[in-house]
Amino acid sequence: MAHAKPIIVIIPGAFHRPSHYSDVIHPLESLGYTVLSVPLVVCGDTNISRDATPSDDAKALHAQLLPLLDAGNEAVIVAHSYGSMVATASIQGQTKAERAARNLAGGVVGAIWVAGFAFPAKGRNVQGGEGEMALREHRILKDGLVSLTEGVKSQFYSDLAPDAADAVFGSLCKFQSHKSMNTFPQFIESEITVPKMYLLCERDQTLLPAFQEAMVQVGKFDKVVRLESGHSPFLSVPGKVVETIVGFCGEVSGL
Repeated sequence: MAHAKPIIVIIPGAFHRPSHYSDVIHPLESLGYTVLSVPLVVCGDTNISRDATPSDDAKALHAQLLPLLDAGNEAVIVAHSYGSMVATASIQGQTKAERAARNLAGGVVGAIWVAGFAFPAKGRNVQGGEGEMALREHRILKDGLVSLTEGVKSQFYSDLAPDAADAVFGSLCKFQSHKSMNTFPQFIESEITVPKMYLLCERDQTLLPAFQEAMVQVGKFDKVVRLESGHSPFLSVPGKVVETIVGFCGEVSGL
């Protein structure tokens, strides 16, 4: 049975789990939204495939999302950081207009990037080059898997209290496939035809604001909302994130 409100799909960022978004998920559910958040395939604590890519994450998401769309539901995708790469792969061919052209019900009606990525060209990295991106600081690569050092806390959680940052860091996935950040898409953000909003985190120490500004231009986003937050606004300013998502859902679904 189709829901009157769009389903909200929250795609986690690198190393994060759906549980890290509970301060956003629970308020949305209390407002009558169905929220879907699927664990990333490319991340985990054991048995992580070194060959896992955003396409694998998109397949895992589709396994749960497509039956809901087939039932006539609309969906709004909310993607954090790395999750935006999964979102792009998930949206291709699944907008409401594209599905209607195939005589299918439902579909994606909007997308929100939270400090996410946008690729300038097909088959290129996020800087427009052809090679792998250099491994960033506080990350260790071994046998095709990346792990994090504690130094990343000051980047991911720059606006959280130290004890809160410690708690979140301790609950992150231990590994992520290196390939997941070095598989370059053949369908890019500027080709997404549904309304797109970018939540730009102005105190971000992971993806600096200037980088995010460039992503807004490259991805041809329709609207920008600026948050006074670090890289993890779902933890530091969850109320503002909820308010922004609800407002956007109203705009794209006519509620």
